[in-house]
Amino acid sequence: MSDPNTSTPGPIPDPAPAGAGATWRDQRRAERQAWRAHRHDMMGRGWGGFPIGGVVILAIGVILLLGNFGLHLPPRWWAIFILIPAVGLLVGAIRFYRVDNTMSGRAMGPTIGGTVLLALALALFFGLNLGVFWPVVLIAVGAAIVARRGLR
Repeated sequence: MSDPNTSTPGPIPDPAPAGAGATWRDQRRAERQAWRAHRHDMMGRGWGGFPIGGVVILAIGVILLLGNFGLHLPPRWWAIFILIPAVGLLVGAIRFYRVDNTMSGRAMGPTIGGTVLLALALALFFGLNLGVFWPVVLIAVGAAIVARRGLR
């Protein structure tokens, strides 16, 4: 096989290993392979993670089927689905807290976001007045930012 980008026909040489004399493409290829190996180690062997999308579709199907069988659901049952990203953010905040052993900035952001989404989901589910809810959320976020600044 010949390389169409060269003037002399012949086989394509094997890429050099990353190190002295390697081209930037070879170095980049080695970096990508190292990153993929690291990501594979972080995610565990085989399975790539929890299928959140499948669980959401499954839950919606079960809820709609139960509604067809006559189960009376609360009028704002769909607000429960706001809890999914809220729980994800709060779990991420807990993980960052465990890694850093302190409430760092990368743990505080998901904590604030998850708390706001949790409060919004509860307010929508129970039919609270959103005109009162949003000022309380702004006060809570402002207090969290001030408290975070005080932790430094």
